[in-house]
Formats: sequence, C-alpha cells, structure tokens
Amino acid sequence: MMRVMPVENAVHEAARLFAAGDARAAAQRLRAHLAAGGLPPAAEADARYLLGRVLGALGDREGRAHEWVRVRDLDAAAPTGPTLMTGEEFEAAAAAALDELPRALLDELQGVGIMIEARPSAQLVQGGLDPRVLGLYHGVPLNRRSVTFGAPYADTIHLYSANLERVSSSRADLARLIRVTVLHETAHFFGYTEGQLRSMGLA
Repeated sequence: MMRVMPVENAVHEAARLFAAGDARAAAQRLRAHLAAGGLPPAAEADARYLLGRVLGALGDREGRAHEWVRVRDLDAAAPTGPTLMTGEEFEAAAAAALDELPRALLDELQGVGIMIEARPSAQLVQGGLDPRVLGLYHGVPLNRRSVTFGAPYADTIHLYSANLERVSSSRADLARLIRVTVLHETAHFFGYTEGQLRSMGLA
C-alpha cells in the first residue's frame, strides 16, 4: 500500500520541486494531497496558495485564479485571534510612514487615496492578484502619464490589514511591515520598478 505523505511534508516537497524547476511534478504532488481531502482549512489554504503559484508558472492563469479565490475564501473564514493593532492604530502607522516623505513628494501625493481593507476583493484575485498580497498601487505612475491633455487620474494605494497581520509576529513587526508596504506602493506611484525597490530595501 502506498504511504500517504503528511500534508505539511507534501507542501514542503512540492515547494522543493518548484524551486528546482519541476513545476509539473509540484502541481501533481499538491493536487494528489488536496484530492485526498480532510485537510485542516489553514493547511488547505497553504497548499492551494502554492498550487496557484505553480499553475501561474505553468501558464495556467485560469487554474491559478481558481485556486487563489479558494485561498482568499479560506483565509477570510479562518478564525482570528486578537488583532495586533486597532483600525485607528493601523491608520496612524500608515500616516507616520507617509510623513517620512519629503514635502515635495507629499504634494504630488495629494490626489492619491489610501484605502485600508482586510484583503483583496474576490474580483481582483479572480483577475490574477495574489490573495495574500500586502498592498497594491492602482493607477498610472507619474512617469507614464501624458501631459498633452491633462486628463485626471484616479490613483489609490490599498493596504490589506488582515494579510499584514497574518505575517506579523508582533506590533513592532506589523508597524515595520506597514511602513515598508506604504513606501513600496508610494514608490510605484512615482514609477519605481520592483528591481529598484529591492535595491532600496522596500521589496
């Protein structure tokens, strides 16, 4: 009789296969364990999250979206303990990060809205957004705008509080992640690339 690998080991083994470049074998391993059923919701969410990443690497965007919408729903339904920050404290931490910017940059950001939500909408995840992303800039970066017609732009920075809390070990850690996420998404507004943000320690 075939020995069934524990779910945690299956996810680790699939992650190892994925890192080694064998995405198809990783997907097969994850699907087999998900098909076995009986997984705790948190373990199922983690397995489906990795499967979504693997399917994306294989070019299966529809499959990735399917798995990641399930991940979003599982994460949203998971029981939560005491939050590390109240809503007001979260907003204050985000505002403190913005206050680090020079006045000239803050003036450029006057028309940019900052929204705090628990996690990305199902519609965004269906469109391919990572359900566990920490933040998102939505709009047209300054360096890609046309000055010919002076058209208005609707720019928004989204902070996903439940996702940020999920990966934080303490209030101090959460405050640090809020700061990095705010500065990261603000930098996207100014046209910085992910590579530039990594070199700046903001990715």
